[in-house]
Amino acid sequence: MGRVGYEMRRLGLRKAYEYLDRDPERNLPNLIEWFDRYAPNGVLQKQRDLFRRIVTEREGNWYQLLISLWDDIDDEVRKTLFENLVINANALAAGIAAESRQKYGCNIPWAISIGLGKEGEEGRLGFDEWDDVIEQAKELGTFMFLFEGGDPLESKEELIALANKHFDCEFMIFTDGKRITEELAAEMLRVKNLIVVLRINGTPEDARLATPTEILRRNKLPFCTYSFYDESNAESFCSEEFYDILAENGVKMSFFFSSFPEDADPAYDVMVNVRRTKPIVPIHFCKDKDIIGGCVAGGRYYCSIDAKGNVEPCFFLRKSDTNVREKTLLEALQAPLCMKYHREVVPCNVEKKSR
Repeated sequence: MGRVGYEMRRLGLRKAYEYLDRDPERNLPNLIEWFDRYAPNGVLQKQRDLFRRIVTEREGNWYQLLISLWDDIDDEVRKTLFENLVINANALAAGIAAESRQKYGCNIPWAISIGLGKEGEEGRLGFDEWDDVIEQAKELGTFMFLFEGGDPLESKEELIALANKHFDCEFMIFTDGKRITEELAAEMLRVKNLIVVLRINGTPEDARLATPTEILRRNKLPFCTYSFYDESNAESFCSEEFYDILAENGVKMSFFFSSFPEDADPAYDVMVNVRRTKPIVPIHFCKDKDIIGGCVAGGRYYCSIDAKGNVEPCFFLRKSDTNVREKTLLEALQAPLCMKYHREVVPCNVEKKSR
């Protein structure tokens, strides 16, 4: 499909959001019909089926979570989130990525992790280089980007500038929350396409998040949480009360990573039950294969680029055979390391190396 065709679909889905926004409780069930009409056939079929079930169960916890977005999120931020995440990064990007995948014979990631590094760090990529990488990614069909590694807010000005330039993309900031301020909240309201993801450790240290979450909630900005856990702190995530507290504090989605073997994770069954019953969506990055889609590495759904431009196909195995200063993003995805993941189904195993 040509770009004109995608723009026509984008316009149609924008109209769908305007229709939904007038009366979300009444019109939400009709949104899936618009999505079916304007998204390519077969794209996100499992997700469509899930959404269709959600919007027909008005008393269900996920339906209530969706409706809460109209109370809890700034109107313009919510509109941008819908356009960038639902339309650009999924409904349209899936078609563009499928065409790129067929044309170039390699994986095309749904999301790319950007390691900004610290300002002044020797050898780190600058704004112009990251800008070029993002432009290349959009041409291939990637509109979702994750700022991670250390605390990306140490390079706040660069981060904000990239989000401002690429207003058609959605960006997530993985942070410990210490640099969340009123000034940052004002910038987030201005650019509208940033989502904070706060780290939770399951220890008393998490009390530090009281101030950042209060700032984000008061400014009606969306935010999520993420957690790494092992034997030392798993018990913190085994109680449904833990998820109640997250939901009460405005968390809509929480991501989890653990080093436990497939059949010996003490917290996972709790997460599954919480998803069925509470207005929050916990997702286990390595165990929720039906949601995540199995191993995401090698550009299948995800790849990482560190602060010096090394392209790493796996979040947990920090290896690279290409650098975006020497190769294009497409050439990196076609390089031997990413192509190994393209040809093979590799199980997700964080025990090899977590961080």
